[in-house]
Amino acid sequence: MQITLLIDGQEKTFTIPFVKARMFRRALELRKKYDFNNIDVEALDSIIAFIVELFNEQFTVDEFYDGIAADRLIPTISDCMNKVIGVAKTSDPNV
Repeated sequence: MQITLLIDGQEKTFTIPFVKARMFRRALELRKKYDFNNIDVEALDSIIAFIVELFNEQFTVDEFYDGIAADRLIPTISDCMNKVIGVAKTSDPNV
């Protein structure tokens, strides 16, 4: 999984080769707690903190907010969440 942010005027791409099972659990918690079709500020901050943790804190919450285009924010969040949840679902056909 990867994400590209604009930091200090340069595009920087961050990758994680491995998604921890704990992150799958946290993604499920976030999905249950928040309405992703109507995200408020509290939900957004929690989800961004999750993404920072997902990427092993290679960037900060502020770098994420300042480094992603507004029109890419929701699609990027959705993509990250779907990939985390999809990792477990696609690895076991019985899930």
